Amino acid sequence: MTDTNWMLPVLAVALVIAVVTDLTAHRIPNWLTLSLVVVGLAGQAVVGHWQGLLVGLGGGLVGLLCFLPLHIFGAMGAGDVKLMTAVGVLLGPQTAFVSVLATIAFGGGIALVFIGLRGGLGAFCRRYGRMAVMLASRKPVYLAPAVGEAAAERFPYALAIACGSFFSIWYLA
Repeated sequence: MTDTNWMLPVLAVALVIAVVTDLTAHRIPNWLTLSLVVVGLAGQAVVGHWQGLLVGLGGGLVGLLCFLPLHIFGAMGAGDVKLMTAVGVLLGPQTAFVSVLATIAFGGGIALVFIGLRGGLGAFCRRYGRMAVMLASRKPVYLAPAVGEAAAERFPYALAIACGSFFSIWYLA
């Protein structure tokens, strides 16, 4: 694995921009994710030559393959997938995978806060309680949130990606 410490400032700036634009405009700009991929691949190649380039490509592939199914099934926006792919290029495969797992955990926590701030925890708990009862009775079913319910709203996921990315760097340091 190549040394990615030189990329930490680039990653920090990019993730701050992604979080701010996601919170304000509910979008992650393509220019940001594409720039991050280009800088990441170039940096990986400079630091690790061909092996570094492969590390960057592998990390991007991990980010893409882990988040693309969530986008295909409507659980995540394309910008989030592109951002995780770009982050993976910078971090390499192992750290990218830990980042994906941490991002999902942080995303769940942030989602609960988001739902709670909108007064939707009661409905959320009742729905999952009903699903647990159905699962226990061997009749599993997914009950989607009702239209207008806080759990049905999308929330800016770039913050979860940023938290998961920096957690993975700290955890694997």
